[in-house]
Amino acid sequence: MARAFTRLHERVTDGGIGRYLPLYNRLDEKHQYAYKLLFPALAMMFVVHVIPVVWGATISVMGVNSNYIADWTSAPFVGLEHYAFVMDPTTTIGSRYWYSISRTVLWSVGVLVGTYVLGLTAALLLNQEFKGSFFVRTLLLLPWIAPAIVTLNVWRMMFLSESGIINHALMSVGLIDEPVFWLLGDQALWSMTIAHVWLQFPWVMIMLYAGLQSIPQQLYEAAAIDGAGRWGKFRYVTLPQLKPVSGVVVLLMLLWTMIDFTTPYVMFGGSPPSSVEVTMVYIYNFSFRAFAFGRGAAMSVGLFVVAMVLATIYYRRFIRSDLEEEDQ
Repeated sequence: MARAFTRLHERVTDGGIGRYLPLYNRLDEKHQYAYKLLFPALAMMFVVHVIPVVWGATISVMGVNSNYIADWTSAPFVGLEHYAFVMDPTTTIGSRYWYSISRTVLWSVGVLVGTYVLGLTAALLLNQEFKGSFFVRTLLLLPWIAPAIVTLNVWRMMFLSESGIINHALMSVGLIDEPVFWLLGDQALWSMTIAHVWLQFPWVMIMLYAGLQSIPQQLYEAAAIDGAGRWGKFRYVTLPQLKPVSGVVVLLMLLWTMIDFTTPYVMFGGSPPSSVEVTMVYIYNFSFRAFAFGRGAAMSVGLFVVAMVLATIYYRRFIRSDLEEEDQ
């Protein structure tokens, strides 16, 4: 592996990039060196991400099913037939697919709000100097450091109706009179959202904490001179200064949550309640249980398009507008 990367680096440094990318030659030596260092990582990203996307899009226009598992290239070409079938809301499969899309968007919004509020609160706490701050930082990182499967299984056991600690705690203080079935019905979506927020908020905390560290102290001093209190400093200094990093955090959390498979599958298995049948679980069941790989791939492409549309709208509405304001 080391020799392969060495040979690849030698080819790049010998002008390999420049022969195929004329713009590369216009960069100064410093930026050329940076791109040379990035090239192996970008090549790996291409192999891991771009090729599977192209492969999935190819399967979505072919009649790949259980009869063509051994040789999917021999499957017949069906064009957009799978897309027309799975996206037709008048059919059972199509209506369930769009329902799963709506549940995915609802779940993603809930996770975004929860992770940002909790992450920002924790970041503001970490930004203060107090005794035992190092211990608190370590403690807040534990949900992110621990394996996701372990964390989610702990939450699933906590939400059990009979033996779960959450029901016991709520009943002991008199908030509920009988056990609540947290993993069934509409409560299941709230349970899954809480578990995923707990799993992901440390990453949001780290990003926002880094943003807080980059805010010049002079801005707070100027706000104090103008008579701003804690709320005024937070509203007119902290939040505006965090807009760039907040935009990136929200965008990435939106995309990651929409394509997340681990949380719903670990907590509910392959047969979740309808309220938490998000698109990734529905695609998994359709592809690997019904062996309808072509239609499952079409569903995946549809989810990809929905995620990209939402991400593009958000980017143009918030991130790009903020960058243009900074340039002005």
